Amino acid sequence: MDAIVISGADPRLESEIEAGRDSALHVKSAAKADQGIDQYALYGPYIALPPGHYRIELALTVDARATGRVGIELCHSGARVRLYDRPCFEWELARGLIRVSYPFEHPVENLEVRLRVSSGFAGSIRQLSFERLPAGPS
Repeated sequence: MDAIVISGADPRLESEIEAGRDSALHVKSAAKADQGIDQYALYGPYIALPPGHYRIELALTVDARATGRVGIELCHSGARVRLYDRPCFEWELARGLIRVSYPFEHPVENLEVRLRVSSGFAGSIRQLSFERLPAGPS
């Protein structure tokens, strides 16, 4: 299986805080008085993957960020089933590449990658990719 590469301009990538779209999905969260409310800068693309170990990469640019958590999630079934959830590391945000390695033991339908951000976040989602890794030795 070839890698699946989805541009930030692709409408399968959605956002609760979209601020425009050209070659990337631009996002901007208002600085709210209530800093405890997170929003999804990215969700989608609702794809199906066969079983296997995958490298999932999200290329982005962070233009502004208030204090608060930025997190990456993998989920399906309308986000009712969360497979993976972790905070993003500062060095990932600085270099503009968030990488997740995940073993799907069974086929997955309607897979979503979600980027959860706190208020005050601004940036651009450039690309999301899924690459199936070769099976290791048995």
